[in-house]
Amino acid sequence: MNSDELEMIKKTWEIPVATPTDSGAAILTAFFNRFPSSLQKFPFHNVPLEELPSNARFRAHAGRIIRVFDESIRVLGQDGDQEKLDEIWTKVAVNHIPRRISRESYNQLKEVILEVLTAACSLNESQVETWTKLIDHVYNIIFKAINEDGDAI
Repeated sequence: MNSDELEMIKKTWEIPVATPTDSGAAILTAFFNRFPSSLQKFPFHNVPLEELPSNARFRAHAGRIIRVFDESIRVLGQDGDQEKLDEIWTKVAVNHIPRRISRESYNQLKEVILEVLTAACSLNESQVETWTKLIDHVYNIIFKAINEDGDAI
């Protein structure tokens, strides 16, 4: 990514990171509403959808999602940023292997993340393309660690 793209990512990221738990909750709520069967892969799977926003485990997980993205965005543009991104996102993939999350489910989540970010940050077409480039890169790292069924490679 060039310096203008990095600057745009960091600037627009200020909006969701200002309220990390709520931002993560918006992503997960949209994800579960669109793909309800995905909820079964989460530790709060027995909580009704309408009760998720007030559930402590759900909110904690939502906050962690934003924190891992925040950690990633903070390293962008630093020396060794690609190695740091590889480390961050390989760890995410490995931590999720026991849940056997399929590539399809990851891609469904990616779609929702981009939609929620686009709406929350009022992204224009060029900004959406840049965010897509970053998230595609992150997903390439994840997919290097798992097979189609979400098992370790």
